Amino acid sequence: MRILALTGLVALAGVANAQRPAGDWAWRHVHTQDSVSVRYLFYSEADNVNNGVVLRLDNESSVPVSYRFTALFRSGDAQRERLVEGVVPARSILTGDDEGLFFIPFPDGREVTQIGLRGFRVRRLPPGS
Repeated sequence: MRILALTGLVALAGVANAQRPAGDWAWRHVHTQDSVSVRYLFYSEADNVNNGVVLRLDNESSVPVSYRFTALFRSGDAQRERLVEGVVPARSILTGDDEGLFFIPFPDGREVTQIGLRGFRVRRLPPGS
């Protein structure tokens, strides 16, 4: 198991007005560890007002994996952190609000300018878990 202090910090400057469709090509890569890739979509008006970010976790392994990390969101000097954890079944994709992977980090109208991950951990689970 490898723990990273800060992984995949991605600047979002210049995309605040871009609304991206959800096709596979639209997802932006943040980090890959072992068999799990993390990608994101940025929504300029996720709730009709505030910026939103959706994360996607792809498990390409033949076994389920547990994951845990802190999602970081920055706007200027302000930063919000959210603990994210769960299980991705073998050869599966998780994304969206039902999986705890949709965020509106600044509900006061501030623009999300960077996203990142801290302490990304992946652990293989026994098949059938």
